[in-house]
Amino acid sequence: MPKDSIDRMVDEWAASDGGRDVSALQVVGRLFRSAGHGQAAVVDALRPFGLSYGDFDVLNTLRRRDDPGGTHPRDLAETALITSGAMTARLDRLERSGLVKRRPDPEDRRAVRIRLTKAGANLAAKALDAVLVADEAMLAPLTPAQRRTLAALLKKMLLHAEAS
Repeated sequence: MPKDSIDRMVDEWAASDGGRDVSALQVVGRLFRSAGHGQAAVVDALRPFGLSYGDFDVLNTLRRRDDPGGTHPRDLAETALITSGAMTARLDRLERSGLVKRRPDPEDRRAVRIRLTKAGANLAAKALDAVLVADEAMLAPLTPAQRRTLAALLKKMLLHAEAS
């Protein structure tokens, strides 16, 4: 297999500081570089739809949940790991675009529920298809078995990191 920039970096460390174990860079460096390439591919896939990743996330969370009564903005903010203020700004933008609709919460007069409009549901589906194409392109060099192994290993790393 040909050398990549990470291999060259590890070789340079071995030459300049042979006593230091930098083997973790082979995994973490590639993980970071791969994540950057994946994020760029998703951003490019969403550009024709005029969506940011955050907008895409809200639309497809609503689509996936398919809550007939709508979803509380607080729940969307928790899923997206953002503040309620940031979610309000995102929902304002999506509502102005005709992609979501706010409705009063029948159980709490002070609250609202968020629902996708028909246009929002259609756009969410098309955007998801484009993102999945980008994801598949990123994973193209891997066999199905390699993908399962990689997914399991990444899950193990994330569970460990998130438990800390």
